[in-house]
Amino acid sequence: MKKCVNFVVLAVLYISVPICYVSCKNVEVDLSNYWPNSPTINVFQKYITLSEDVTTVNILNINDDVGFLIIQVHSYVENITLSYNSTLQLHSFVTGTNVGLIYGYGESSANFYIFRNVPNNQHVYDSFLLVVTVYDAMDPVPGGCNLSFANMVAPYQIVSSNEEYITVESQPPSGYGVSCDDNKIQIEMYHLFMGEYDKSINGYFEGITKMLTVENVRANGRKVPSSEGYFLYNKLFSLYRGTGEVFAILATFNDRTSAYVPAVSYGCDMRNWDGSCIGPITRYWKFICALLLILGLTICFYGHKFFKFTLFVLGFAFGVLLTYFIITLDDHFDVDEKMVTSIMIGFLYGIIWVFIWWKFGVPVLSVQLNFILSGLLVASIIFYAGLADFYIYRSNLVFWVTFVCIMVACSIIWTPMSMYSHIFGCSFLGSYAFFIALNYYLGGNLQYIVINTYRRATVWNFSNAVISPPFEIIDIMHSIGWVVLVVTGCFVQLRDQRSKPPFPPNRNGVVVANTDSERTRLIPREHVEVPQYV
Repeated sequence: MKKCVNFVVLAVLYISVPICYVSCKNVEVDLSNYWPNSPTINVFQKYITLSEDVTTVNILNINDDVGFLIIQVHSYVENITLSYNSTLQLHSFVTGTNVGLIYGYGESSANFYIFRNVPNNQHVYDSFLLVVTVYDAMDPVPGGCNLSFANMVAPYQIVSSNEEYITVESQPPSGYGVSCDDNKIQIEMYHLFMGEYDKSINGYFEGITKMLTVENVRANGRKVPSSEGYFLYNKLFSLYRGTGEVFAILATFNDRTSAYVPAVSYGCDMRNWDGSCIGPITRYWKFICALLLILGLTICFYGHKFFKFTLFVLGFAFGVLLTYFIITLDDHFDVDEKMVTSIMIGFLYGIIWVFIWWKFGVPVLSVQLNFILSGLLVASIIFYAGLADFYIYRSNLVFWVTFVCIMVACSIIWTPMSMYSHIFGCSFLGSYAFFIALNYYLGGNLQYIVINTYRRATVWNFSNAVISPPFEIIDIMHSIGWVVLVVTGCFVQLRDQRSKPPFPPNRNGVVVANTDSERTRLIPREHVEVPQYV
């Protein structure tokens, strides 16, 4: 049975101290005034400039009551390597932008080495954040029960992302007298959003410094719902492209807590900010965003007035959403093929929905598509606002049953007052379409209200992803603008509807009104002359 990596094992970690290369630069860290279990003096922070390919970090004056320490180095974009040795050896170094190693040798000094590998003619940032955190011997050891990472003790996190979610991998902690096979150390995970579309280096390091210590993590971070099994140390987060996110983990055992090395992800390629992190990413998205701006305002203010046009647009939108969802289940299509196919079938759906009104002319039937789409948006907002992160809704069955019930409830409530509900639905859907298109150009995350629902339906294991969306100044402003636009659109449409029938007549109603029957007067009333009497 594998035992945990306790402090006796940490004490025998081999730290070689060879002579440094001539070209290296030394950075000294004096820990004489830093003590464990102190919220203010247990963390050393320093911004350093690495002008050489190899830099030595000399840690001096480690106090006797320090059980172990974690050294971590954070870079903005550039991958760096932190190593125990002056030459890279197997299982003795880690590479990335947020890296860290543990030292528990028990002596008063230690050496670490920072390697840079910058290609020629490539722009790099020379500022780095060096942090050393000291802990007591009885504190949990972050990553002490490592099973899959390269180092024997791995206090860092590995962050990766795809188009849908961010994956944060970590290793279980260890502690004095705790077995890795029966690990009872409690894990808490937190995350912190930086400013939306803020790629400044100052904002980057500011976000990291807010998540370095146990006290700062609990004060600044947003706690993530707990998970079990595989996803306890392989956490999934819904991706919000272009918004920086800091991840932190706390390990607690016997009222003692230690913090892992924080990690950062923007969910995109920072070196290609304009193309990967902001704005529409394909020509089809650019076309759709421009179309949504125009159609959104039109439907918001004149959707009920131009009834047949609205029927076509809503039928088109429903067809695009449904077709895109179905095609996504097949991995043989790329994004462009999905969009072209969805748009073509969407036109067919729009024509069919207008034909249903033209043929039957039943208002209650025709407005149901408006109610379905509005109910879908209402349900998406409810789950986006926090309901999706409740443990019970990780079950797809519970999630979709609740989702459909919300949609059906909206349709049932709105049907008895069809005209007013249709006007509200037009303003509600039209204004949302306007703002999600606007968000692609000005920033914001309101578009993820629907995107997260789409991800839940099509992305494998997305039910285990943490939704917890950013809601900062630009999102607050857009939400207020959305409400104002909905109210304004309803007011304009109700004003135009005065002294008019609830719904325009369809073709059959006009034909029947102009058709003679057995009750039609042979002589129209207006042609009857009043007799003249003398």
